[in-house]
Amino acid sequence: MTRESLLDHVTKTIVERFHPRRIVLFGSHARGEAGPDSDLDLFIEMETSRRPPERAIEVSSVFGLRPWPMDVVVYTPQEVERLKKVKGTLLSVIEKEGKVLYERA
Repeated sequence: MTRESLLDHVTKTIVERFHPRRIVLFGSHARGEAGPDSDLDLFIEMETSRRPPERAIEVSSVFGLRPWPMDVVVYTPQEVERLKKVKGTLLSVIEKEGKVLYERA
């Protein structure tokens, strides 16, 4: 599976299952510096009542055992609005270097 087809598959699956506001690729893949062992770093903005650690597990578990490493960060829209005002957060890095894979119209 190529990188592009993997990103398409992951994005489509997350959109169908969770209906997020947006999905952003960040980290080495977004910067074009990914190596063969680089993980897929995804930021997902979506409504959820789950606690932060449970959110990433919920999204990751949809893919079961997979041949690629993936790290998922999930924030609610309310958390995004609050964190946009704070410098030096992971969100500020994601906003600066990330590549939007999906954004709800």
